[in-house]
Amino acid sequence: MKKLFLITLLLLEITAFAQQTKLAENDSIWPYRFPIWGQEVKDRGINFPLPGGISLHYVYNEMFLDITDFQLGFNHNGYNPIFNKNTLGFKKTRATAHGYNARVDLFALPFLDVYGLFSQVAGGTEVSLQPNFGNEKFPEFSSSVEFTAIAFGGGCTLMYGIGNYFISGDLNYSATRTELLKGNVGVITGSGRIGRRFFFKKERFLAFYVGFMYRNFTNANGNQGDISVREIAPNLEEDVNRWYEGLTDAQKRIMDAVGDQIGIDIGSGNALADISIQYYIKKDLIQKYTFQFGGQFQISPRWMVRGEYGVSAYSKFMLTGFNYRFGL
Repeated sequence: MKKLFLITLLLLEITAFAQQTKLAENDSIWPYRFPIWGQEVKDRGINFPLPGGISLHYVYNEMFLDITDFQLGFNHNGYNPIFNKNTLGFKKTRATAHGYNARVDLFALPFLDVYGLFSQVAGGTEVSLQPNFGNEKFPEFSSSVEFTAIAFGGGCTLMYGIGNYFISGDLNYSATRTELLKGNVGVITGSGRIGRRFFFKKERFLAFYVGFMYRNFTNANGNQGDISVREIAPNLEEDVNRWYEGLTDAQKRIMDAVGDQIGIDIGSGNALADISIQYYIKKDLIQKYTFQFGGQFQISPRWMVRGEYGVSAYSKFMLTGFNYRFGL
């Protein structure tokens, strides 16, 4: 009986050892097709994320713009030389947008992640003008336009880590489509980050990072738009009426003369809702760089939560959401 017990115990130990050996062998094998050279990197003891990923983020943007060229026309009668950047006197142009961003990515190489992105956003543009007609400086006029837009694009991220420290660089291009403009608005974005990971368990950690982000428009020739005032700026009549009533008699006479030349009764404001506006605009970001800081919490190799904030004197950026990763 004693011999039988010893033999049984020995068999159990052999079985347990065999299972541990098999598990260790499986841990050293990279079972997925991507990234390319994944097994070679695994053999060197380097860990990296699961190759496939799906992300969903909420994004908020605020940007102040510099209008470098502007032309304006009404009811498809061509651009009117009376209205341009100088006579309209752009003082402040502030654009905001918020919405959701979806991204699908793949580690094609161990340290190279490529991705496609899609965004659906809503926002508005606030414009402050101080017109200058007939050598007369007019009071400042402000109004806003609301819009919806979709954006699509792609990019890549290079990343590398040493111990608990990591560095990454990202470059992407996106094209935004909105009813305010005839063509797409192209934006190129580049960023760099450096940070550190703090582990709670083997596969659970919290990472903090700082960095920068660069954004710029790629439409060197500007954009054209064709909008209906009633649909895009329903409060424009009220804004114009309030502004007109604050003018001096001399300023009202000048604006009445301007209205006669373009066939619009500016003083009444009632005709504004029924007109269509055609315009050409060339714009630039007042400040292209923002300071970025944020963090990511890896719950498991499959689930991560991320938050990031960017700020400069003339722009703000906020992103928060989650990422799900899978083998491929």
